[in-house]
Amino acid sequence: MKQIHKLLNLVLPAITILAICLMLPFLSVFKFTDFIFRSLFPENMKGKHLAYEYAKKGAYLTLIARREETLRKVADKAAQLGSPDVLVIPADVSKVDQCKQFIDEVVNHFGQLDHLVCNAGMVFHCAFEDATNLTTFEQMMDINF
Repeated sequence: MKQIHKLLNLVLPAITILAICLMLPFLSVFKFTDFIFRSLFPENMKGKHLAYEYAKKGAYLTLIARREETLRKVADKAAQLGSPDVLVIPADVSKVDQCKQFIDEVVNHFGQLDHLVCNAGMVFHCAFEDATNLTTFEQMMDINF
């Protein structure tokens, strides 16, 4: 048994290093090719990825955004991916009254609300020195946090 362990301690490290040296060039070429392909042909997943993943799992979806035409396209693809029912509601999540309204609409349509994924975000750009009045960031903070 000790001789087998000694043999394995001598042979296995050498085989492992040899296997790594043989596989590393192929892996590097694959990763580089994948990087180039993704750089040349990026998929625009803005606002869509979560909906598609939920649709693949067979979830009932409600899609809410300001642009109804874009929502309809996402809803059609979500239905193709397996979502049994997709409700489209054009609304602005930065307005509290519209948020309350679409929550009520979802509960009335589906009877319940299991998950609420808020993927909305807002950003303001300015130099640090120009940010003298922090109350201008209140709406952004309310939406993002």
